[in-house]
Amino acid sequence: MKNNVKRPEHPEQNRETSVLYSLAGMMKDAVTTIVVAASVLVIAGCLYMNIKERMIGDMAFAFGYKPVFIESGSMEPMIRTGAVILLKKADYSDVKAGDIITFDTDRGLVTHRFMGIDETALREGEEACLITKGDANAITDPERLDPKRIRGKVAAIFNPWWR
Repeated sequence: MKNNVKRPEHPEQNRETSVLYSLAGMMKDAVTTIVVAASVLVIAGCLYMNIKERMIGDMAFAFGYKPVFIESGSMEPMIRTGAVILLKKADYSDVKAGDIITFDTDRGLVTHRFMGIDETALREGEEACLITKGDANAITDPERLDPKRIRGKVAAIFNPWWR
């Protein structure tokens, strides 16, 4: 029986092909290693922030940012229920009217839009003088916000694809 395998006419062509396949394999391995390393770093950072928050009772930020899960629809349609926002550490001096901020309340964290300053409350010397409002709410929040309760400003929004 005769073997019908066709042999390359130029041996150099075969070597070039094997070198290209070898390079492609090395690049694939390098990309896989980078993706795995980045994933491990992200998971380690999330664990670190979670442990730090539980130990000190305050929000922990990694490199000035913190992911926050949104549980309500008060900021729809801009931020949908189930979204994850990336919160940038900020205080009152960093925000301006129209910014979306996250602040501390007796009920937990709330993410609403900063509307401005309640001039009447400011004149009366009250510390809580900031006006906030959820985009989906018809009226502003009934309680005025103390500037010290601001935890951060929304830097990025990752809305769920299924909504």
